[in-house]
Amino acid sequence: MSWMILPIAACIVIVLTLGWFGLHVLERGVIFVDLALAQVAALGTTYAVFLGHEPDSSTAFALALTFTFIGAAAFSAARIYEEQVPQEAIIGIAYAVSAAAGMLMIHFADDAHGGEKLEHLLVGNLVWVQPAELAVLAGACAAVGLLHLVVRKKFLAISYRTEGVPNVALWDLLFYGSFGVALTAIVSVSGVLLVFSYLVIPAVIARLLVRGVLPRLLVAWATGLVVSVAGVAVSYTHPTGPVIVAFFGIVLLVVLVYWAVRHAQAPHKALLQAAGAVALVAGTLGAFGALPVAAHAHHDHDEEPAVVTGSGLGSPDSGARDAAARVTTDAEALAGALAKESDESVRLTLAVALVRRGDRRGLDGLADLTTSETPFLRMEADSRLRTLAGGDAPPYDPLSGPDVRGAWKAWAGQQRGVPPGLVELP
Repeated sequence: MSWMILPIAACIVIVLTLGWFGLHVLERGVIFVDLALAQVAALGTTYAVFLGHEPDSSTAFALALTFTFIGAAAFSAARIYEEQVPQEAIIGIAYAVSAAAGMLMIHFADDAHGGEKLEHLLVGNLVWVQPAELAVLAGACAAVGLLHLVVRKKFLAISYRTEGVPNVALWDLLFYGSFGVALTAIVSVSGVLLVFSYLVIPAVIARLLVRGVLPRLLVAWATGLVVSVAGVAVSYTHPTGPVIVAFFGIVLLVVLVYWAVRHAQAPHKALLQAAGAVALVAGTLGAFGALPVAAHAHHDHDEEPAVVTGSGLGSPDSGARDAAARVTTDAEALAGALAKESDESVRLTLAVALVRRGDRRGLDGLADLTTSETPFLRMEADSRLRTLAGGDAPPYDPLSGPDVRGAWKAWAGQQRGVPPGLVELP
């Protein structure tokens, strides 16, 4: 369980920071400000990639911070248009434009792995966070937390509208600027999409359950920490972000049902209605799942079969394809299946089978799997490639995330065949 220490520590920092900001965001009614600022920060990192820098470089972080300050200034200045244009509309526009601009930059950048880097900005790499990344995250969030501790009364007065505060625009600029600093550090670890869940869902749950700033803050923190630990615990072979968001969704659904039943005039009747709704949805989805699927529903009509007839590699069941890959001796059949296979675990088996038969196309298959978002598959592919490469193995660590620099792909491209004497992979 030692591999969980760093990601859970990162989750604690993120939960403590975004749990506090979530209360303010709900009260201010700017629900999507985190998505917009996070996307603006990601745009700064994307611009760094466009200029030729790596997304985890100090230049990329500096550009992300610069872009975030520009966005924070724009959002705080948007108050002057509030009577004509809601602030949330401006925030939504900023998100859409930043996302589009980022995609265009990646498109025009001279980087073969630009798409993978853009995906990394969206989903993050929380489960494989490194000590240096955690130090930057903790330092930035601690500085922001100290600032908010000192001036918390001003920020609370503005968010909860409890009293008039002079120079609101300047305090807003400080609020959004500090929020941007925290988000810039958080996005580099968790990605854009996970930020929204950490910010909004615990705050919504807390608002449904308790009253008062401190009780809501404590409930938001507790919810975020429990969901984070549970999500990280099952994320060794699954993408962390979607798992955590799904757990948040389940907890929120339970709380929504609890709140509706508790505040209903007839609680028992409301509970039966909720159970009936769940049963209806489950039954409907189950009925659709029972419908027969056309044989070629997931393939183009003019597409050739994946492998030779009768090999078993063309089976609709991934387990059957995996089993067939272990016994098939036809290298062309294996290579054809590898080119069309979508299940990464089956692709691993196919690639290893090709390498065992001395076919260098298996090296390309293993190298491609080092870019997988699934840590276990990256480690398996990397282990087998190192067995083959020996002392020529490139300096890549599968625990650091997908091989976006293409180190293994470059090595595989240089091989004219499978290195002799090392064909029998485990």
